[in-house]
This record gives sequence, C-alpha cells and structure tokens, in this order.
Amino acid sequence: MHPQEPSQKILYLGDDINTDDIIPAKRGTNGDRDHLKRYAFEHLIGEGKLLEYDIIEAGENFGCGSSREFAPIAIQAAGIQKVRARSFAEIFYRNSINIGLPLEILSPSSEENVSETLTLQPSSPIHSSTHPLIHSSTHPLIHTITQTGGLFPFNKRRQAGQITLPPSQTPPRPMTMAEKLLARASGNDYVQPGDVLFAKVDLAMSHDAIASEVAERFHQEFGAEAKVWDADRIVFVADHFIQINDIRSDVGAIQMHQQMVEFAKAQHCRLFDVVSPGEAAGICHVLLPEQGLIRSGMVIAGTDSHSCTYGAFGCFSTGVGTTDMANLFAMGDLWLRVPGTLLFELSGTLPDHVSAKDIMLFILGQIGCDGAVGKVMEFRGSIIDALPMDERMTLANMAIECGAMCGLMAVDETTRNYLRDRGQTEFLEITGDPDAQYDRVYAYNLSNLEPQIACPPKPDQVVNISELVDVSITRAFIGSCTGGKLHDLQQAAAVLKGRKVAPTVSLFVVPASQQIRQQAEASGDLQILEQAGAQILKSGCGACINAGFGVLGKQEAGIYATNRNFKGRSGDPTAQNYLASPRIVAISAINGKISDRLDP
Repeated sequence: MHPQEPSQKILYLGDDINTDDIIPAKRGTNGDRDHLKRYAFEHLIGEGKLLEYDIIEAGENFGCGSSREFAPIAIQAAGIQKVRARSFAEIFYRNSINIGLPLEILSPSSEENVSETLTLQPSSPIHSSTHPLIHSSTHPLIHTITQTGGLFPFNKRRQAGQITLPPSQTPPRPMTMAEKLLARASGNDYVQPGDVLFAKVDLAMSHDAIASEVAERFHQEFGAEAKVWDADRIVFVADHFIQINDIRSDVGAIQMHQQMVEFAKAQHCRLFDVVSPGEAAGICHVLLPEQGLIRSGMVIAGTDSHSCTYGAFGCFSTGVGTTDMANLFAMGDLWLRVPGTLLFELSGTLPDHVSAKDIMLFILGQIGCDGAVGKVMEFRGSIIDALPMDERMTLANMAIECGAMCGLMAVDETTRNYLRDRGQTEFLEITGDPDAQYDRVYAYNLSNLEPQIACPPKPDQVVNISELVDVSITRAFIGSCTGGKLHDLQQAAAVLKGRKVAPTVSLFVVPASQQIRQQAEASGDLQILEQAGAQILKSGCGACINAGFGVLGKQEAGIYATNRNFKGRSGDPTAQNYLASPRIVAISAINGKISDRLDP
C-alpha cells in the first residue's frame, strides 16, 4: 500500500480493471465531461461515487480492454489526481500520456513503497526506472513531447519545422518481424524494444463510436479548414452504435454517426456507411480485409482495440485513442514504443471441431489478461499453417485480450491466396531473423485440446468444457468481428442442420458483413440457421458492445462467440456471459445449457 496524505481519499481496486469498468461502453455516446465523470466506475462503486476520491490505486493491467480515450478522460474529469497501479494496459497508458492524466507505477514490492511517476504536465520531472512501462519515459523523444506540453503542441512544432525527429541509435542487431516492420515504417535500419519512434502509417481506420470526437479534436487543434494528410489512407466505418436505438433511445449515437459521415465526405476519405437504417456494410475488422484494403507489410492504426486483427496478414496493426488518431490525421504517423515479442509455437494437429477461438481461450487461460501487456504475440507452427484466414483473424483479433499490441503471423500461401483473391498483387513479406531475440517462447502441442469456455467476468477465466458444471442459458450469440465471419457461420450451421434451438433459448446470429450474408445465403447456411430457430440480425457490432439486439437482460446467463465478457459489456451488469466458439454456442443453444454434446 502506498503512503497516503491525510486529506487524500484513495479508491483501492484489484487487477485487470478494464475500460468497461471505468466507463461502460453504452455511456460513450456523450463525450461531455460532466456526463463521463458521473458514470465512471458505476458498475463497481456506483453512479457519481468516483467524485468522492482523489487517487486510484490498483493492481496489474489497469485500463485493459478498449482503446476508447473516454476512459482516462472520465477519470480526469472526476478530479482524480493520479492513478497508481502495478502496470497499465498499453493503449490506456498511451491515451493517459496524451491527455495528461498522471500515472504512477508501483514497485513490485509493496513493502518498499517506491514508485515512479509519469505525466505529460510540462512541470513534471522524468524519472528513471527499470520498469518496462517507465524505462522508455526517459527516451529523449518522450521527454521532448513532455516538455513541449503534449502531442498536439509537439506536432504543431513539427509542422512548422521547429522539431526534427532523431534517428534510432540502435546498433545492428537481429530483429523480430514486428521490429522489422517498425524499423521500416520509421525510416530506421535497426530498432529494439524500448525505442520510441514515429512510424508512418499505411492505413488509418475510425468508426462511428469514435470518429466524430477525432474529427472535432483534429479541427480544434489544426484549424477549421485543416485537411487530413492523405485521404486515400483513411477509412471510416459505420458499425458500432448504429443499432443502439433499436434497444434504447440515444440521440448522441445518431449525431456521432452523422458527424462521422460529414467529416469523411468533406475530407474525401473512403466511407463504408450503413446500407440501410441500422445495417452496416460490415464490421470494420472483417470489412477492411474483405474489401482488399489490407495487404501484408503495412502499418495500420485504428480507433478500436481489436485493430490488432490485421496482424494475421503480416501487418503491424494496433489500436489507438482519440488524440493519437487526430494527430495521425494531420501528420500521417504515430508515436510508438517498440514492443518486445512473445513467440507462440503451436504444434500438433488440432482435433476435429476445435477452433481458433478455443486456441485463443486456452492461451488466455495460460498467460492471463496481462500476459502480453505492451508486447506483440507472434504465432507460428503446424497449427497456424493449417488454419484458414478467418481462423487466423480470430487469433490475431483476441491478442488484445492478453494485453498485446498486435497479434502477428508471417505470410504464407494461405495469406497470398486471400490477398490475390481481393485484388492485391504487390505486397511486402517480412519475416524475423532466425536469431532474433524474443522476450519469451511458449510452446504448446494442441493435439489434445478440447473446447474451451471463458467464464465471467474476464476472458482469462478459462476452463476445459469437460470441467464446467451445468450452466443453463437463455441467450446465445454468434457474431461480432470475432465470431461473425463466414467460417464461424459455417461452424454453427453444421451443428444446427436438422436440429432446433431449445424453446428456452434465444439464438442470435449476426453476419459480420453484407458479403458474408450473401455467401451464407448462397450456400444455404443462413436458411439452416433460420430453420433451426436462430434470429438473423442486421450486420453490425450490436450486442457485443451492448448496442443492439441480443444483449443480456438482468440475471440472464448466455454464451457468446464474442471477445469480451466483462461485467456489463454485452448487457445488464447482473448478467453472466460465457465465451466460446461458434460451434459450442450453437450446441449450447440446442441443449439449453453450455455443452459440446450432440444427440445423434
């Protein structure tokens, strides 16, 4: 416990406090600071209660989950003077630096009462430490950003030619795949973990839940007539809150969508707008690869934590917050701390009916939600070689649930075929050096892996399905960027063909894009799902983010093929959300309880 001033009131919290704990996603349609501070931590301590505290003190991985900058803003708006934690999720850490929320990283030994402080207030000292989240704060580049007063003033001085970015001083060394991608994007020959650099971004993505705030900050800081650095490299997608008014009235969501559309059109950027009221062209992380916008070798940033999905194509891709994206719109680059890499060697032959979702849940159960904080997870081995692209995307997509910046896979013939089928003929293939240094190597033989279940309230509360006691369910959901791809729908249809959903269960299926819907209709899979009793919903994020049909009601239990089961994430905070593969969701919907058993 940290020493306390007599007048300070400290809110003590545990490990893995996520962004939905800090400010529930459904509160994200109103960026007013008075609104945000009122609802900060409402599910943990009650509405308006954060205002009674001066300091937050927590354990490991504080701020995990979403890239929404509203999380640190809500804390700041409530008057919190400082957040202390043993470690911070990488995106939350960056967002806090960008807005000037003071962070303090506690020593691993509570008896020592030693800590280091980092804040972007110009008067604050920069401390030295060997802690991975503090060490790079001594980097001259972060020091300059700090002394300039933050990222916006820093980049304005860059625009004026008053600041020149220094080259990396890293000597020649073998590099991992991620390090090579970032070295190339930053114009350096060599980089190493801990280096701070500005990487040129090949593609930037924002969606309706964040884009309007990004646009507002962009114009506030760079001028009412400012133009983005390259309209051809920016994509906007309407997918997150476009269905929210199907389940509750929310004028803010409508306004945010309209403002995104207006900005995209004014700037001549690519826009994937709704195809009909509340119906997305597709969920961003499925839509962009499907539309041929992703190619290997790119550096990609998106205002969504699951932007790590594109690492499945051999890209360095990561989630960012509002401030980062507004600056990126002006400058075309992004400041990053070069991450270390965790290598996952996945060998053996995957058993029948075991999927990438099971693999990722298994890994989460092994290393935890904080097992890859600020790192890259690189996947290789015979298991990866055998996975189709849809399944590889599931693995990369959920790397963020382990705290990783990116989930990365090398390009092979499966990747090349996918890209060529979508019009990509020239792309860069980068692989790590044979003698590259990894922070840690995990080797798993998955030949005997069984279906995995993540129990509430975190994705790392994982058990083998054979170890789970009977859990009755009333809701089942197959959809989202994790579970709504064509392969996912095929898994579910294979189970449901000739069978019926239990009368006590509502099964919701959401094709992740219009193209997937059309493919599933052409193959007959959608008809199989409907005949079994599934409700086919409009494409979009919907229930995954508590913003559409399929959300959990009070005291309900459900099984979802989504990526997060945080308290209140997909419905009422009293509900229980279990995560599983689409196949297990479908079987459970038939049986009325979580199960992997089918009657003949």
